[in-house]
Amino acid sequence: MKFLVKLLPVGIVAVTVFFFWQRNWHSPSPPVKSAATTTNSAHSSSAVVVTLLLEKPANPFAHTMAPLRLKLHRWQEAQARDSADDEKDRDQWMQELLAMVTDENAAEIVQSLSADELNTPFGIAALHHWMQVDPVKAANWIASRPDTTAAQNMAVADDWLGNRAGLQKYIDQLPDNEWKQNFLSDLGSEMSARDPQSAIQLAQQMHSGDAQKNLLQSVACNWVGTDPGAALNWVASVQDPSLREPLIASAVQSYALTDPTQAASWLVSEVKSDAIVKDTALNILKVWAVKNPAEAANWVSQFPEGDTKAAAVQIVSQYLRLSNPGLATSWLQGSSGGNQTPAN
Repeated sequence: MKFLVKLLPVGIVAVTVFFFWQRNWHSPSPPVKSAATTTNSAHSSSAVVVTLLLEKPANPFAHTMAPLRLKLHRWQEAQARDSADDEKDRDQWMQELLAMVTDENAAEIVQSLSADELNTPFGIAALHHWMQVDPVKAANWIASRPDTTAAQNMAVADDWLGNRAGLQKYIDQLPDNEWKQNFLSDLGSEMSARDPQSAIQLAQQMHSGDAQKNLLQSVACNWVGTDPGAALNWVASVQDPSLREPLIASAVQSYALTDPTQAASWLVSEVKSDAIVKDTALNILKVWAVKNPAEAANWVSQFPEGDTKAAAVQIVSQYLRLSNPGLATSWLQGSSGGNQTPAN
């Protein structure tokens, strides 16, 4: 009995193997593909692949960039040669390049350019195009780059001049960083001649320092040439003497081109700093002595003795020698005594 119990598992295994063998033996084999069938299948697969490739829509940007880069590369090579023979080709390539920029692809083109390519006239023109389409994104992209150039900043600033409604909103959302300060300075410089009051408002949003001071001096020089009264009133209204006096100096140097007598009078009456008076007076004399050396000499004769007068005498005497050598000699002799002024 024990022996039968031991054989039972073995029997079960044997029966299972037998039925498994029988089923596989009588099961029909899968059909074998003929060579023709295999070949036809391969051709069919290839045709599908080709069809898919043909039906796949082309990338319009890639289609544009291939010839664009080729033309731009040729333009850069011709520009490097700087040959008159290449000028016609350069002009033609540039026209073709600019024609490839559209409202739809301007952003992609600009962002795909290398730093050198972006600094080309084409790169700046493409940036202008993008600014016309989406000024905020274009300006923010330039602002985010660590290698922006003055030409790129000026391109952005120049385009914002045509969009005054959105300009202040854009400035307000800028982070207070170096790029914002440069942008305000560049934009203010562009505005200083066209719209001095707006340029002043931009300068007031800058940090105190040399950049702000330089912008305001530029405004003073430009404004006094177009509206002296308004410019001088603005300068006089500046409360900080350390800023007001340099602004007066800038304004009077520019005004000396029109009315050196009045410029000189305003300088000595409004500026208290001896250093500023000296430097500005000498600059005024360089302009005045060319226009009327005798009048300039009369003004210099009123200077108190010292280094400033000595330097002024040298400037005026150079022009007097050219226009009237005899007068120059007598004036120099009188100047050494401090009493004589030349007659006109």
